[in-house]
Amino acid sequence: MIGQLAELARAGFTRSGFARFVDEQGWQERDDHFETASGHRLVPAVPLEDWKDRQPSFHLPFCYFDPSEEAADGPLGDEFHELSELDGWDVLASDAVPFFEGWRHGCEVVSGVLGQPDLTLTMEEEPEAWHFSVWRVGAVAVVVAQGEEFLSYGELSMAAVWLVQQAPDAPLPSDGAAFYSWLLGED
Repeated sequence: MIGQLAELARAGFTRSGFARFVDEQGWQERDDHFETASGHRLVPAVPLEDWKDRQPSFHLPFCYFDPSEEAADGPLGDEFHELSELDGWDVLASDAVPFFEGWRHGCEVVSGVLGQPDLTLTMEEEPEAWHFSVWRVGAVAVVVAQGEEFLSYGELSMAAVWLVQQAPDAPLPSDGAAFYSWLLGED
């Protein structure tokens, strides 16, 4: 999977080029994401119905963390399972250590394909710190990041592999909070 994401990073994020790549890989376009051959969800920053030319980023979630006291009931309680967004994800309830280890394992997998990261940062956040590692692949930054899980309105944290358009010579933010804002396209 990481090799495919690196290949996608090298191919660029134009709608036509991406459509060819998806077709070659056997991935399926869904309402709001692409389903990979392995069943993972590759989520674009710009909704598919609004995507005209170039996509600024994608993320592929692989793990989440539920810090709440109700974590034993499942992420956000039983009703969250009905969203089925998190099927197949690793559930790491109430303990930030396995969530960090999940992120670290994601970094090891990416390092096995792309080598050592160009940058690693931490952002102090409650109830746990979030970590980021970055590799440059042409005009794309490949990032393994912890951060908020968007469908839960910030109640959960997730670890994801991000592909973000970034000029090869453009500097990356060196502060954790500024980096997270950059990752989300807020700056």
